[in-house]
Order: sequence, then structure tokens, then C-alpha cells
Amino acid sequence: MTHKNLVLIGFMGTGKSQVGRLLAGALGMTFVDTDTLIEKRTGTSIPVLFAERGEPAFRAIEKEVVCGLSGVSGHVIATGGGAVIDHENLAALRTLGTLVHLQATPEVILQRTGGNAATRPMLAGPDAMERIRALLETRAPYYAQADFSVNTTDKDVYCVARNILVMLDDGAGRNIRVDLREASYDIRIGEGLLPRIGLLLRAFRLTGRALVVTHRSIRRIYGEVIETALRQARFEPVVAEIPEGESQKSLSSASRLYDAMLNHRMDRRSPVIALGGGVIGDLTGFAAATYMRGIPFVQVPTTLLAQVDASVGGKVAVDHPRGKNLIGAFYQPLTVLVSLDTLGTLPDHELRAGMAEVIKYGVIADAGFFAYLEANIERALLRDPAVLQHLVSRSCEIKAQVVSGDEKEEGRRAILNFGHTIGHAIETRTGVLHGEAVAAGMVYAARIAQRLGIFDKASVLRLIRLIERAGLPIRFDGLDPDALSETMMHDKKAVGGQLRFILPVRIGDVEIRGGVKPEDIRAAILDVGF
Repeated sequence: MTHKNLVLIGFMGTGKSQVGRLLAGALGMTFVDTDTLIEKRTGTSIPVLFAERGEPAFRAIEKEVVCGLSGVSGHVIATGGGAVIDHENLAALRTLGTLVHLQATPEVILQRTGGNAATRPMLAGPDAMERIRALLETRAPYYAQADFSVNTTDKDVYCVARNILVMLDDGAGRNIRVDLREASYDIRIGEGLLPRIGLLLRAFRLTGRALVVTHRSIRRIYGEVIETALRQARFEPVVAEIPEGESQKSLSSASRLYDAMLNHRMDRRSPVIALGGGVIGDLTGFAAATYMRGIPFVQVPTTLLAQVDASVGGKVAVDHPRGKNLIGAFYQPLTVLVSLDTLGTLPDHELRAGMAEVIKYGVIADAGFFAYLEANIERALLRDPAVLQHLVSRSCEIKAQVVSGDEKEEGRRAILNFGHTIGHAIETRTGVLHGEAVAAGMVYAARIAQRLGIFDKASVLRLIRLIERAGLPIRFDGLDPDALSETMMHDKKAVGGQLRFILPVRIGDVEIRGGVKPEDIRAAILDVGF
């Protein structure tokens, strides 16, 4: 592990000081707390400093302390919750080493801090919870620039410290946990992970043959690496090549995979590896879920769309002539292996298509992440490694959190379908890429929300501008609203003969709404009245 310093950032009550001390002990490093350094410098406590001299004086001293750490090494540094909102501070902290963001829900923060303004002067005001929410929203874009992020909401400090050590030890990147009790698994994100797949499968005590399902074009690039890694771990790799295209996500393709599994005498200890994009992942997962009532499978997504969406959450399915993903199951993978270097060979139009799902996460759950995308979308399209790692990691974090709370889409998980109600119908009717259809679907959903008076025009325009900058369509001309509505009624998101839409109420928050009137859908599709 070669980290000059570890810098812990995050809101008050997320455990920076306690976790920092544990990390320093485990790593043989020196622990420092910037708030403690401020108190030593001024000879008074933080609350007294705020009371006597005010926040501006405190921030000025804080900047002196942060900048004074320049040149140190071998330290774990816990920072004040608001230190990063100063651009010079953030730049200085970045030069110090690896930034780790500790986060927690507002409710847990309130519980841990007691909402006590006497000891936490930034919480002064009539409503501590509202103050916490407001500060979190303001600081989110700054926290979002950390190298790693760890949710401490339901974890003790020892668990948090262990998780950080695992992330740091995995030189390639980081792990995100999808917490589903006995079906829990990790999303492993980093560079150069493909050669590790054999040892990873060994850790699950799997043996024998390993079936790799992929496209011929993907096999030409990554097949040798995967197959060599499997052989080195004493697996016998066999490969099933599937032609490219959404049309291959069918029962007949699944039947061909069953034949391959039977021909190679695969059993319940034989892993199946989905190496490719969303079609490969959905099809392979469906076959794995239904062969012998379920055999282990691993997702190795090679497209941005699959890395941030299709590979996570256990939705596996094939299409039916009357709709997408109508024949399927919830079946979780053993793990998801996201090797970011695979994005280097992804065609530009597929990278752009994947950005639709990334943008989706900002709209449904994280206004700070949306702002980060607004600031960095061009760098992402130029394949800046740091930006792509953050985009993939934060997207997977959000999806993991949602799925962990609602595995089988019985409630809140439906928010992940933002843009998909109309988007799937567009995809079925036109054959455009999934991400392209979802991009337009998000705009149509935003227009419906605007028409209903729950989403303001300025936010609609922010969404449209970001989608356009990502090189994605904001509409498809010539669509037949009646034909789209007919297709949507066959979608699995229709309940009791009514369509459910995921509609934004603000950037970072959406609601699930049924009973949307046909005239509102028609107006959005025809772009009328806006």
C-alpha cells in the first residue's frame, strides 16, 4: 500500500476522528485532527471560538492549519466537516494524499450529534434536522470529489476502518457492498481486475468448468486474459459466443446456453461468467438462474451502461416480442467485477449511451453528483480515468443502496426506472440503443412532471442541457403516442392496467406516480405546451 497520507472528509458525526485513529494504528501512521490543531493554536474550544469570533474567523484559522500540513507524510488526517467547501483547502487536501469520504444519513447524523448547537455550532437554529439536510446539500459537490466514499450509517467504527483498509489494499480501486443478507455481494471496481477472476472464483470454493458467455468481438480483446486467469486457478474454461444485438436476448438464446451447460456437464459448483454488456449480463444471468434451479454466476461488465446499471441488482431476463425483459427473475451474482480499463475499447456511441444511466442517478438520488456531472461531463467523454472511476463508483453506490433496501422492486427500487417507462417503448419501437432511449425517456418524464407542476422549468432545462452535452438525444421526432402507449401497457411497470411513472420533483429526488393522464403523456412525447 503506497498512500502518502489518508485524508478523511465528511460531515460531522460520520466518525472521522474515531475511524482515523483506528486506521493510523493499523497502518503505522500518525493521526492528526484539524479541529484539535485549531484548538491548540487558539487555546480555546471550537464552540467557544465560534461564539467569540464567529465562523469567518474560524474558517480563516482552519485554512492556515490545512495549508500548514503541506509536505507531511505518513499521516491519517481527520478534517472538519466544512473544511472542503473552501477551494484552496480542497486543493491542498488533494495534494496531501488519498481522500476518503465518510457519509451517513441525516437521521443518523442527528442521532450521533444530538443536534446540540452548544457542542456543534454549525447546527445552530430552530430545526437541527433541516440544518443538517441543508448543509449536506451544499457540501455534496465537494464531498463528491473524494477518491473513495464509505457509508457509515449502519456500521461501527471497526467495520468502517476494515472496509477502508480493504479498499486501500485492493490497489485497483474499491469495493461496494450490496447488502442482501445471505445474497449479499461486492461490486469490485478498479483497473486491471480481469487477471484476478480465477483467484476470486476460488475464494468462493468453486471448481471444475467455468463457462464464459461473451460476444466474439469481446472475446478477441479480453478472452485470452480471462481464460488464462481461469486456467491458472485450475478451472477448465469453456466459451459460449453469442451474436451481438438485443435480438439475442431471447428464450432461444437461453436454450443454446442450456445446451452448452449440459454438453460440458456443468453442475451447481460450476460458475458462469457474463463477459460483455447488458445483453450478455441479462441473458447469462437468466440462464444461470434457471439451469438446475440456479448455478453461480459472475458479472464482468465491459460497457459503461452495464457497469453502472445492468450488472448490479440481480435483474436477469430475456425479451418477448411484446415487450422487453418480460420473462425473467431476480437472481443475484456472486460478485460484480468492474475493470475500468475495458472502457478504453468501448466505442464512443456506447460510452455516450452509458452516460444516460449515470445522469439518471444524479436526478433520482444525488444533486451533488448531478452537479459533478455538469462540471465534468466533457472530461468523462474524453475518458479521464479519475472522472470515470468516480462516475462508476458513485453510480454503483446509489444503486447498491437502493437495491439493498428493496431487492425485488416492491417499493422504492422502482425509482431506478426513471426514464425507462417511455424509454423501453421507444427502444422496442425504434431499435435505438437502450441509453439513447432512456435519455429521451428522462426528458419526457421531466416534461410530464413539469406539466403536473411538480418539477420546475429551470431543472428541466438543466437536465436537457446535460443530456445534450453528453451527446444523447432529448427527443425522437415522429413518434406515435398511441403506439408507444400500447407498448408501455405491456411493460412490467404497468400495475392494474395503469402505468407508473418515476417523476422528478427536484434534482436529486423523484416520486413514483400512477394515474398519469394520457393527454399529459401525449403532450410530453409531442413536445407540446412547453
